[in-house]
Amino acid sequence: MNKLATLCSTALLSTVLVTTVQAKQFVAADDSLATDLCMAIASNHTLSLRKTMDEHHVSVRVMQNKLTCNGLSTTKFTSKHELSNTAKLLHLDLTTHTEIHDLSAKAQHADVLVVSGSK
Repeated sequence: MNKLATLCSTALLSTVLVTTVQAKQFVAADDSLATDLCMAIASNHTLSLRKTMDEHHVSVRVMQNKLTCNGLSTTKFTSKHELSNTAKLLHLDLTTHTEIHDLSAKAQHADVLVVSGSK
């Protein structure tokens, strides 16, 4: 029984370690206003996003409708990178969007992603 418990805990711990290793790191492509806003979106931290929006005097509506990150709308960008906290702050509905993803292709994504805003 003790060996079974040890085996189960080891399997659980290795799963947790693999999940944390696969986290993405976002890097800014330039110092533009749009890239700064996209980096705040990519942080998935509502306080830093709100602070960046306030510093640049940008409304939620502009973030929703005008900004693009890496050529994607904010809705598609947050959905693609699973940024649920950002989506909640920007009032983006990620539940109604349907796509087919190749699960094997997801493992091939780079850990470092360069982020650029709309021009």
